[in-house]
Amino acid sequence: MKTIIIFALLTFTLTAQTYKAVEVKGDVKYRSETSEKWNDLKPGSSIGIDEVISTGNNSSVKLQMRDLNFSLEENSALQVGNIKKMSMDELLLALAMEDMINVPLDNKKGTSDNTATYGTHENGKEVSSKINDDFGIKRLNGAMQLANSGLEESALLVAKETYRKYPGTKNISSYLIFFAYIFYSKGLYEEALNEFNQVKKLKLSSSEATKVETAIEEINKLLLNN
Repeated sequence: MKTIIIFALLTFTLTAQTYKAVEVKGDVKYRSETSEKWNDLKPGSSIGIDEVISTGNNSSVKLQMRDLNFSLEENSALQVGNIKKMSMDELLLALAMEDMINVPLDNKKGTSDNTATYGTHENGKEVSSKINDDFGIKRLNGAMQLANSGLEESALLVAKETYRKYPGTKNISSYLIFFAYIFYSKGLYEEALNEFNQVKKLKLSSSEATKVETAIEEINKLLLNN
């Protein structure tokens, strides 16, 4: 009897964590986070939370899990497990863990040796950083869509993970500003200030520079009054 109950619970858990591709348009592919093989995603397919979905030009997919619907638009990528609602406490814990991962390792080059996961080397072969940064941009596009769908906490975590895994994306001011404002709107002023200060180091347009300077001034005032 216990075996049957445990099996039923496991089955329910796996089912509850599976999305269904209810609509697929154009070039939509998926793969496991640890795999390099992409597969075509077909309408009606079930896809697990450890899978990564990527869309091409003029392509999109609508995913559904119980009462949660999410559409991934063109030129975007996202791990299915990131399509979820997070509490503020969950976000803060995840960000703290992300900060720990970001601590530089003490080696001669001052960089992490875990490059196979993040795209500098894969299967012993050099991979163009341009290709990896392009995929990082796709992930940031996916994160922006999470935010625009009301899943802002998950969006912030995806953005931070993407900056770590695809360092070249940290030089794109528009994304940094977008997510910095979300930190700001959530009342995470120290995190927002750090993001805006990072943006300030980049080459900005005059309008971007004005936005960043204004945001930094406002946040510093808020922090002084707290």
